[in-house]
Amino acid sequence: MAGRYPNFDYKKLDKVIHNRLRLAILSSLYRSDEVDFVSLRNAVSATDGNLSVQLMNLEDVGYIVTNRTVYKTRLQTNVALTNEGKLALKKYKSLLENWLQGL
Repeated sequence: MAGRYPNFDYKKLDKVIHNRLRLAILSSLYRSDEVDFVSLRNAVSATDGNLSVQLMNLEDVGYIVTNRTVYKTRLQTNVALTNEGKLALKKYKSLLENWLQGL
């Protein structure tokens, strides 16, 4: 390869996103304005507890917001991707595409 060798600095990967379940959650949310907890749980094949923990992690860094409402006498949790989350996911995707280019 001519020129400078590409940079593959692993520290550039967003360590919050670079988790299988969190990546699945963010990817799923990217396709919708807002998703209810049960639909999201089913989409990513997670347990309630594991999904709850990962949602808290994502909310702590500002990548998602949760909204709790009463729906037919039950409390329903809805989850949405923030603009910050969308930008972080796009940056993550771009970095991976750059790394995997030419495979």
